[in-house]
Amino acid sequence: MARPTLDPQRKRSETLNLRLSPTEMYDLRRRAAEAGVTLADYARATLTGRRPKPKPVKDRVMAALLYELSSIATNLSQLEDATGEATYAQWARYVGGELVERVTDRHEMTPLIEVHLEAINGAGHMVNAMARRANMGKPLDAAQVEETLSILRRVLEPIHRAVKQSPKAGSRAPDPEEGPDAL
Repeated sequence: MARPTLDPQRKRSETLNLRLSPTEMYDLRRRAAEAGVTLADYARATLTGRRPKPKPVKDRVMAALLYELSSIATNLSQLEDATGEATYAQWARYVGGELVERVTDRHEMTPLIEVHLEAINGAGHMVNAMARRANMGKPLDAAQVEETLSILRRVLEPIHRAVKQSPKAGSRAPDPEEGPDAL
């Protein structure tokens, strides 16, 4: 079903082209990110004299995790396509399918996710580097593959354990012993 047509006075039909210095643009992007809104939403709210309505932290953290997991799964699928190794397909199905499905709407896990997000991002960069290498037709070093998958397993383990618990049991505070120093 389509959305109802807006009143012509409310419809956003006008555009504004604006030049900014690199510093101004950086500051604008930073402020938008801090508010948890898009650059366009932040600029529109600021220009019209309103305060940007930030997304709740739980939504920003969950969106960041889902983005990381989807990116990792995509790179694992590319590795499977480039190498024919079924292991990568299994990892991709788990990370991009099962784990994403289990973590979605588990906002009580926000503190735990926030603690581990940087390490998950770092492991994602490692998987991305392997996929890029494989996509260029270059051979992958077996030790590097083993190390990368081991790190990926280690950084995803706290999330994996938490999603196995019922939502009430998963609402515990993050354990400092499980900090982001996995990389």
